[in-house]
Amino acid sequence: MKNPPSLIRTAIGSGLLLSFLTGPLGPAAAEPLNIAKMGSMEAGGNVIDCQTVDGGDANNPRQTPGRLVVNHVYASYLYPQDQRYPYPILFNPGGGHTARFYDTTPDGREGWLTLFARAGFPTYGVDRVNTGRSGSDICKLNAVRLGRAPITDIPIANRYSAEASWVSFRWGPKFGTPYVNTQFPIEAADAYYAQTLTTYRDPAETHKSVAAFVALIDKIDAPGVIIQSWSSSGLLGYLTAAERPDKVKGILAIESSTTAFDDIPKEKKQILAKIPIVIMVGDRAPDRNEASRKFQKEMVAIGGDVTVDILPESGIYGNGHTLAAEKNNKQTMHRLMSWMEGHVFNTDKKAGQPPSPDEPPPPIIPNSTSGSSARRKAN
Repeated sequence: MKNPPSLIRTAIGSGLLLSFLTGPLGPAAAEPLNIAKMGSMEAGGNVIDCQTVDGGDANNPRQTPGRLVVNHVYASYLYPQDQRYPYPILFNPGGGHTARFYDTTPDGREGWLTLFARAGFPTYGVDRVNTGRSGSDICKLNAVRLGRAPITDIPIANRYSAEASWVSFRWGPKFGTPYVNTQFPIEAADAYYAQTLTTYRDPAETHKSVAAFVALIDKIDAPGVIIQSWSSSGLLGYLTAAERPDKVKGILAIESSTTAFDDIPKEKKQILAKIPIVIMVGDRAPDRNEASRKFQKEMVAIGGDVTVDILPESGIYGNGHTLAAEKNNKQTMHRLMSWMEGHVFNTDKKAGQPPSPDEPPPPIIPNSTSGSSARRKAN
């Protein structure tokens, strides 16, 4: 059978044996991945009394007004049988996306959810509040539709168009024209566009998302977690870590929004100084480089450990804003693993296990700037 679907079969005594076979655009099948457990969960949120559950007919007998759960997060999880690291990585999408972004890439390759699991990490794919599988609060929308609330009650929302994605995510200088060295799989752009979705952008969404994310961390049975963030979820990751500094062992921040750092209160930065952070930035992003290094300098001054890894400074060119989906996502994954080995696990001898003898170690990160190394030189 050509291009068969993924197969899941039971392996006696070793959990699930999951064979990741390819889609229409995918490469050859990967080696089977042994899964100890996988599933999904919700965390956080609150119950509201919604009297406008149906925006078309307020008297629909099948849609009785009443209690709804809103403002929670959804997370899928995957624990590999060969778990080498005790801390799960919580993958958070940027605005306009769900954790689907970390699943199969647009051109059919494995995403970070399974690539990091193959490396020995438990992984969680998180859909933030009012996004994707976390559902959305439609009560105010319906109330406005039914004439029961002013139009100003409609949430601020947006969604990336194909034209906006192409330029804003730095695949090329204008829509339809890619950079010669772009790492984004341009041939699969049409498959990517379907992943984007509506995101609520009201300021109150930040507090809602942080509260639910904290609840998720509290619910996970592990000695600690590692937060992975991307773009606008960068601020959410920093604020969440500051609420649970005892549980968050490191932050993998991909292309944090340039405004995120100024939106972190001063007292929260003091707490974040206890948590190692790496900020990875792709090509053609001078504004992100400047903002990240400004934040690094500020954090180093108060004893923080912040590494800024600007990829073109290490000879890695063509990466845009969508790093996890780009053609070298294994290379960037290895860089993040290398950073964790030096800043998270090697500083805690109880954490982490060495790779198997036949597996080469991840590459080092040359030419990146590390707050901890800068601090050692200063001393």
